[in-house]
Amino acid sequence: MSVVIRLQRAGTRNRPFFRVVVADSRRARDGAFIEKLGYYDPLPEPDVISIDRPKLETWVQKGAQPSESVRVLVRRLEQRQTTGTATPTESARRKAAKARRTAKKLPSTEEAATQG
Repeated sequence: MSVVIRLQRAGTRNRPFFRVVVADSRRARDGAFIEKLGYYDPLPEPDVISIDRPKLETWVQKGAQPSESVRVLVRRLEQRQTTGTATPTESARRKAAKARRTAKKLPSTEEAATQG
């Protein structure tokens, strides 16, 4: 049996929420799993990552292979714990995305003056 540590999608449409689980690689993404190790919530600012590190290390020692997305989450979690906050690149990326969203919603002051 090949065991993997991967994300299992939960939540509703357009409101993703992921569980970090240990599962048989032949099972469906959202199917049966062996053990839950944590969760990842990408929606709040900053996103929330909670993984039980001792359990994760135990499974890796037993031969479970983490997926690429889980590896990235573990790296991000380690980075946050050492620095205490999100990395500058993450913060800058989020600020830029937020600026783009607000720019799409609000017309510029010149456009508002000509329309009104």
